[in-house]
Amino acid sequence: MSRRADFDWETIRAEYEAGSSQVALSKKHGCSRGAIQKHIAAEGWAQDVTPVIQRKVAEKVAGVVAGCSPEKKAAALDEAADRTAAVVTRHRDEWDDHKQLVTNAIAEQDFGKAKLAKITAETLKIRQDGERKAWGLDSGQRTGDINVSINGDDEGVL
Repeated sequence: MSRRADFDWETIRAEYEAGSSQVALSKKHGCSRGAIQKHIAAEGWAQDVTPVIQRKVAEKVAGVVAGCSPEKKAAALDEAADRTAAVVTRHRDEWDDHKQLVTNAIAEQDFGKAKLAKITAETLKIRQDGERKAWGLDSGQRTGDINVSINGDDEGVL
């Protein structure tokens, strides 16, 4: 058997996640079944293709090419994180602007401005919900929720 460092674990993982059995992979790549099991447990390999497809899509969106160097992969992932963080920051800034609109409407007791604030809140929520889905921001991780309440009714969390 070869040393552990000699195995192409990315290829073994890809073949496992595509449906190959541990025994077949062990025979094909010359590593022990136990070593494969350790990688499965440590790295969360799964034969359900849904998470694999999601990971591959995320890599493609981030600009990560299979087999690229760790430096290029890290740079691509960092750039993707920066783009995503910019979306979250913009969403927060938009709600800060909206808060000022509401504050002014209340201070001036201006029904027209209050109505505009309500419409603006609804529009922001719809657009930002769509952007959050498009950017994959609602996959269970939250970066700071914003509760939107209109006329005392809870409209949802952004």
